[in-house]
Amino acid sequence: MTGSSGHQIKNICVFCGSSPKKENEFLESINHLGRVLTERKIHLVYGGGNLGLMGSVSIAVFLEGSQVLGIIPKALAKVDIIGKTVGEEIQVSTMS
Repeated sequence: MTGSSGHQIKNICVFCGSSPKKENEFLESINHLGRVLTERKIHLVYGGGNLGLMGSVSIAVFLEGSQVLGIIPKALAKVDIIGKTVGEEIQVSTMS
């Protein structure tokens, strides 16, 4: 790209649905995103857990070999509520 600064994105934050209902067309896109992030050596930051599209993107990125960081409020950190976070997890006191 002409005129680009030459710096590369190292991390991306993805926040999307965590509902257990997953639409196939979105899952295909999520898996593609996981491959692209890994190919470009971009790490994922997301809302934690393994449910819904947010969980699917974390699993896709993790399985492709990139680093994954889940940020989740302590109140939601129970495994039976959000599922297991893949990669590293940081628990925070609030969403803000």
